[in-house]
Amino acid sequence: MNVGSLSPTVVTVTLEGGRLRTRLRTGLLRPQRLHGPPDRCRIGLLATSALLLGGDGVRLEVDVGDGATLELVDVAGTVAYDGRGRPAGWDVRVLVGAGGRLHWSGAPFVVGDGADVTRTLELDLAEDAQGLVRETLVLGRAGQLGGRVRNVTTVRRASRPVLVEDTELDPAGHRRLPGMLGSARVLDTVMALGVPLPLAQPTDPADLGRFRLADPGSGLLRYLGADLDRSPLHHLWAATTLSPRPLVAPR
Repeated sequence: MNVGSLSPTVVTVTLEGGRLRTRLRTGLLRPQRLHGPPDRCRIGLLATSALLLGGDGVRLEVDVGDGATLELVDVAGTVAYDGRGRPAGWDVRVLVGAGGRLHWSGAPFVVGDGADVTRTLELDLAEDAQGLVRETLVLGRAGQLGGRVRNVTTVRRASRPVLVEDTELDPAGHRRLPGMLGSARVLDTVMALGVPLPLAQPTDPADLGRFRLADPGSGLLRYLGADLDRSPLHHLWAATTLSPRPLVAPR
């Protein structure tokens, strides 16, 4: 296992005396402060080495304090390469405190041939916190079928389950059967937690799914298709925003 997996990447944002303060720690991902609007802290995530290789274990711990707003940006997409028989892991834990807000624009996560990856996201929100998260999973690089990936997502509101998904997508198993992905290789998802989704339109494509979650005012958009460029979530993501908060001075 890559020794960098022993040290998690840490992003902590707190609101103290009207100012946003950050604590950042580098693991296999390097968090970096970016320019942004004054009502939020904007952090970019950049790989410190070629990711994701067999034996790598990425760990990311995010803590958004009470009343704080964090915008996370994946600076580049991630490719899980052929692990040559060795699995890899991508583990994310996020806490959003009372009145806190998280906006995470995730870049595509590509699972190449021969990869064996387990991706885990645990997101815990306080009662009045907001979350807006986009995750894009692409099975295979150009001309590939793609490797195995187990994708586990757990979202809780004040310890109550909101969304629990555990999906194993194995090219040698049942991934292409009816009721699973079939010929689709792109799984593009937007989770809006305490944030209203754009209204449905007659022009919405048939491969766009809209789902209500077990959380008032929350929903999920999902596109299943063969081509990421055709995903309607590109423009729907741009039209979905966090509710405004009073301006604070970043530091």
